[in-house]
Amino acid sequence: MLLDLDNNYMSAENSSLSSSTSDADTSPTEESPKIRSIIECYESKSSKSSPTVSRATGKSRVENLKNSLQKTLDTSFNNICSMKDSDSENNDSEKVSSIIKKFETYRQNVPKYCTNKVNKDTLFYCCLIIEKVKDIARIKFKYPSCAEVPQSIEHLCFPENDITTLTMSDLSQNYSLLITNDKGERTYGYCRRVLPEGSSCCLPLTYCILSKYRAPRFYKKILVELESRHGIPNKYRDELINQFYNQKFPKPGDSIRINLTNIEPNVYKTENNQENNTNENFEESIELDAYIHVNRTGDYAGSRRLSEQIFVNDDDLKNLCMIPSYIVQSVEKNELVLTLHPDTRFEDSDLKKLHQLPSEILLKIFSSMLLERKVILISSMISNLSSCIDSLQSILYPFTWHHTCIPILPESLWDIVESPTPVLCGVLSKSVVENYQIENGIVVDLDTGAVLREEGDENKILAGSMQKVWRRSIMLANKAATSLEYVRSVYLSDAYLQVFIMCFKDYKKYFRDGVFQKEEFLKNAKSKGIRRFLNMFTETYMFLAFLETVVNTPENLIGFDKKIEMYGSEDSNVILDKLLEWNR
Repeated sequence: MLLDLDNNYMSAENSSLSSSTSDADTSPTEESPKIRSIIECYESKSSKSSPTVSRATGKSRVENLKNSLQKTLDTSFNNICSMKDSDSENNDSEKVSSIIKKFETYRQNVPKYCTNKVNKDTLFYCCLIIEKVKDIARIKFKYPSCAEVPQSIEHLCFPENDITTLTMSDLSQNYSLLITNDKGERTYGYCRRVLPEGSSCCLPLTYCILSKYRAPRFYKKILVELESRHGIPNKYRDELINQFYNQKFPKPGDSIRINLTNIEPNVYKTENNQENNTNENFEESIELDAYIHVNRTGDYAGSRRLSEQIFVNDDDLKNLCMIPSYIVQSVEKNELVLTLHPDTRFEDSDLKKLHQLPSEILLKIFSSMLLERKVILISSMISNLSSCIDSLQSILYPFTWHHTCIPILPESLWDIVESPTPVLCGVLSKSVVENYQIENGIVVDLDTGAVLREEGDENKILAGSMQKVWRRSIMLANKAATSLEYVRSVYLSDAYLQVFIMCFKDYKKYFRDGVFQKEEFLKNAKSKGIRRFLNMFTETYMFLAFLETVVNTPENLIGFDKKIEMYGSEDSNVILDKLLEWNR
C-alpha cells in the first residue's frame, strides 16, 4: 500500500500507479536527512560525469575499468554518502592502482598466451630431443613447444643410471616406452638414439615421439628419417617435424607423404643436368620407361624413370620388406613416402627377438600372462627388453594386458616388482632378483635364455591340446624363417591366436541379450583340460574386458572373427598338418 499526501491509505484500485512515483513527487513538508543525502550524492556524481563518447581504445578501457572499480569500492561501504577520511581515500586509491596495473600487464601480455591448444588429431602428441650430460638428462627440444609432456619423461628415456655403457651400442638404438596416467589413459613413447655415421656407439642423445597410437614399426620409420638428418639447420629440422606432426595417422595400407624439397637438395636436378648431354640420345634411341640408375651412395638404392627417381630405403631392401620407405625425386620436388602395413598386428611388434628364446620358456611366459601373473624380463640391451615387452602384449590378441606395463623399469622404481598386483616389465640388471622378493610370477634372462624364478606349475596351465596347436604353428614359423619377414611374423602371431580359437571359436553363441552365459560356456568346453584352463582364465580381468568389447565395440574383433573362419574348421587343421609334413 502507498501513503498519500494526507497520510490516508490508498485504495487497492490505485495500487497500480506508476512505479516512477517517488518521495520527491509527494513533496513532504520536511525532507528526511537520508533522502537529502542521496539527492546531494546523485547531483554530485551527475555533475562530474562527461557526456563525451569516445572510441574504446586500450587507454579508455583502462580508464573505464578504473571508474568501474572505484564505483564498486564505493558501494561496498554501508553508508555510500558518508565522507571518507584521507587515510581511507589513500587505501582505496592504492587498491585501484594495483588492480589497474595488473590489468595493463594482462592487456600487454595476453597475445603471448593466446596459443592454440595441441591438436589431438595429429600423427603424435609431441616430438622431443633429450640429451644426457654428466648423468643429468634434460629436454633439449620440444615440438610443439606448448605440448604437455609426462613428468620425468627425460629420465624414462635414459633409464640406465649407472649402467649407461651397457646400452650405448648401436644394437640398443631403438626402444619404446609406455606411460599410463591416473585416468588409465596410455601414451606410447618411441625412442631412437643418435648414431654418428660410421660409428657403432650411440650418443647420449635421443629422439622421442609420444603418441596415442600403438605402432612401433611405423614410428620407427619416422624416427629413422629424423635421426638420419640430425645436424641439419634448426629451421629445416622444425619444418620436417612439423610436416610429420600435422599428418593424420594413416589407415592400414595407407601412406603419409612428406615434402623434402626445401629440406634437402634435389639430387635429380643436379644429376639430370650433368647427364643430359650424354644420356639424352641414348634414352630416346632405346625408348626406356625405366631402368636401374646406380649413381648415389648411402642409405637408398635407386630406380630411375624418365620423369623421376625413386630411392628405396636400404635397410628395407636388405630385410626384404614388403612395404619399404622410399623417396620420390622429380624436377619439381622431393617427396618421402611412409606406409602403414595393412596388417596392424605386424605393426604392433617384432616377434623375432622374443622367439629367440627356447619354446619351453616362451610357453611358460605365455601361460603366466594368461593367468595375469608377474612377468619380468631381464637384459643388458634396452632394445631387446623393449621389443620383447611389446611382443608379449601383442601375442595376447584379442585380449589385452590392462595391468602395470613398463617396458624399461628404472632402478628408482624397482620396488614395483614386489607389488601384489600383476606386472609386465623389463629390467636392465639381474640385481633386481637379488635385492627384491618377486612372488607369483616368472623372471626370465633374455641374454642367457634362462628362467631365474618361476612358480613351477607353468607347464600345467594350458591343456595338452592347446600346447600341441601352439607348437605346430611355431614349427611352421621356423620353417618359414628364410621367407619374407612378414610371412614368418604371421605364423608366429597365429600360433597364439590358434590357442584362443580352440577355446573361443563359438564365443558368440553364449551371448544372450548382451549377457555372457558363463556356466553354459564352461560346460561345453572341448575337453577337461580346456575346461580346467577356462575356469581360471574366465576369472581374469582381461577376459572380463573382452566381454565388454564384444558387447560395446564388436568392430574391434573383426580380425579375430576372420581368423576363426580361417582356423576354426577341421579342414584347416588338416592343411596345417600337411604343411608341417611338407619338406621344402
